[in-house]
Amino acid sequence: MAKIHPVAAKLLADIEAYRARAGVNKTDFGRAAAGNGFFIQRLEAGQTPRLTTVDRIYRYIDRQTKAAKPHHNGDKVK
Repeated sequence: MAKIHPVAAKLLADIEAYRARAGVNKTDFGRAAAGNGFFIQRLEAGQTPRLTTVDRIYRYIDRQTKAAKPHHNGDKVK
């Protein structure tokens, strides 16, 4: 197993948590978030992403998480 940089390890853990919630496979996540279907496999192999890429991935996860939450208009359910 390749030695993984701590930044990449944290990113992988966060990606896996998101993927578990969203039900997205590795390839589809990589394509959507990084424009690269092999993104996760490369992280797992020990490649360290650029900080701009790390930021891009977290912004993608944040946008997708916010989009999945139901919007409330303040009305109470009776």
